[in-house]
Amino acid sequence: MIEIDYSKYYWKNEVITLRQPKIDDWEYLICNMYDNIGRFFFNEEIELPIDPDSYKQGHTDFVQSIDPNKYTSLAIENNDGKHVGVINIFGIDERNGRFGPIGIQINPADRKKGYGIAAYRMIGRYMFNERRMHKWNNGYMEENKASEALHKKLGFIIEGVQKDMYFHEGRYWNQVLCGMTSEQFFDINK
Repeated sequence: MIEIDYSKYYWKNEVITLRQPKIDDWEYLICNMYDNIGRFFFNEEIELPIDPDSYKQGHTDFVQSIDPNKYTSLAIENNDGKHVGVINIFGIDERNGRFGPIGIQINPADRKKGYGIAAYRMIGRYMFNERRMHKWNNGYMEENKASEALHKKLGFIIEGVQKDMYFHEGRYWNQVLCGMTSEQFFDINK
C-alpha cells in the first residue's frame, strides 16, 4: 500500500479532507437519500423512488461527466477516511469575481461535528485566495435552521428573501439570499 504524506496538502485540515468523487461513493449517497428533509433542503425537491442499480449507473455517469470548469463536486471525508458528505460549487463567474451558491449535505449521523463549516471554510479560502474571487453568493430555505446557523457562523450577511420559491409538503417555502465579500470572509474566518 502506498503511504501518502498529507501533512502539507491543501485539501486536508484538522477536521476533513476534500477529494474528487469516486464511483464507489454511490453506496454512501444512496444510503442518505432517505433523509427526506435533508434531501429537500439540498435539492429543493424530493426525488422519485429509484432502485439501487439505476442509482449506481446514474452516479457513475455523473462522476465520469464532471467538467470542473463548469461545476465542482467534492466528497467530504473525516480524518478517519469515512465519507461524511458532499459539497458542490455552482455559478463560478470569473469575469465578475463571484461564485455560489454552494450546496452541502452531511450524513445525518455525522452532523454537528464541524464537518460542514470546515468544508465551507476550505472552499472559501480556495475561492478567495486561489481563484481571486471577490463575492460569495449563497442562500438557504427560510426554515432550514442548521443552514441558517452555518451561514451566520461563517459571516454571511442576509441580502434579501425570495418569497414562495419552492413547493413542498403542500406549501411554498421562502429562500433567504445571503452573501459576503472576501474581506468579510477573512474578518471572521481567520
